[in-house]
Amino acid sequence: MRLQRYGIELDSLRSEHLEMVRLWRNQDFVRSNMQFQKLLSRDDQENWFQCLDKNKNLYWVIRTHGYPIGLIHIKNIDSKCTKGEAGIFVGEPSYLEMPQPMLAILFMMELAFVALGLSYLKAKIKSGNQHAISFNQKLGYRLVPGQPDGFQYYSVSDEGFRVATEQIRAQSAHMFGNETVVAQVSKLTDLSSGLIRGISKADSYFNPKFI
Repeated sequence: MRLQRYGIELDSLRSEHLEMVRLWRNQDFVRSNMQFQKLLSRDDQENWFQCLDKNKNLYWVIRTHGYPIGLIHIKNIDSKCTKGEAGIFVGEPSYLEMPQPMLAILFMMELAFVALGLSYLKAKIKSGNQHAISFNQKLGYRLVPGQPDGFQYYSVSDEGFRVATEQIRAQSAHMFGNETVVAQVSKLTDLSSGLIRGISKADSYFNPKFI
């Protein structure tokens, strides 16, 4: 499945992406902000992918103008589809300060809240990573109280996201248009099928084009 909006393409993670993602993930500037910092072998990456429950986890390669720049996900979606955990890493350092990661997260969160109907998202951020903390606060995330220093959870509700991002969503739609392109390029899981149904149902929001 490929989804496109705001000039960003989200391409469902497949086996042919794994070595590229592994090499991204093993870079020092990526690992330094990860809770699990071990260098990943090919077997590690393959085993993780084979064990991934495709009906509870959505992983996408982020592309801009066809060029892959990172990985984004909504994982551990609960059985009632009301909560999930969001995450992203940029594998191409030249895009770390570019707008594309923000646009990718914006699109992913719209998919989570509008298409999947989640009530909350959480994200785990390393204490002291002020860039990531500020980045997520602009999207409505707030620190979950009572956590020790280290890797801490931040959470955002559907309403919190919509309020915090009203202006940036309007600006993004103005710059890139409001159309969402949906292409089915692989067999869909129940979760992916539900996502597409949610995009179709929220047609006034996503303005979908199916190809």
